Amino acid sequence: MTNSIQIASLANGHTIKRHERRVSAVDAFIDLVLEHGDAPGPDAVAKRAGVSIASMYRYFETLDELRNDAIIRISERFPDLVSIPKIGDGDRKQRITAFTEARVLLHEKLHPLQLLNRKNQQHSPIAAKQLDSARLMLSDQIRVHFDLELRTLNPANRDDIVINISVLTSVESWEQFRRTQNRSMVQTRRAWSSAIDCLLPDSE
Repeated sequence: MTNSIQIASLANGHTIKRHERRVSAVDAFIDLVLEHGDAPGPDAVAKRAGVSIASMYRYFETLDELRNDAIIRISERFPDLVSIPKIGDGDRKQRITAFTEARVLLHEKLHPLQLLNRKNQQHSPIAAKQLDSARLMLSDQIRVHFDLELRTLNPANRDDIVINISVLTSVESWEQFRRTQNRSMVQTRRAWSSAIDCLLPDSE
């Protein structure tokens, strides 16, 4: 007879496989968005993930659930893109350069997902909350990276500058520079760097 330990082991193994297949589906969704720019349907995701369409509906009750999981999965799959290398290191010019390079690269690689997430937030409170959390995380990076300059300010002025830099280097700004105005990556980084240098106060 199968004992309780064996049953627990089998159940645990099933849970792990289910989790792995669910993650595969989320990764397939992400890859298809990055390749084509639009949200794929369940059939396309199931085919890319190598799971049945029936399994897709067992893993995700709605497409919104799949999209929301994709937002969370981005930081797990692309940690280098959502962080700043050697955050806070270097002199003022080096930190500004490192920051703008990191933000431009983030948007160059992941903008289809970012723009899709922006669209999803209009009808999904969960997506809106996750997107706000991601924006706040990026803002916190600004506080740490430019602490040398920001620490000299009162809280209100410090928050104003952080918000201004956040907006300046957002995916919406990237869209204006790279698509609407047809600016190159180099030109975009140069414009952002110049603006950030103007926004930041002199350090002590």
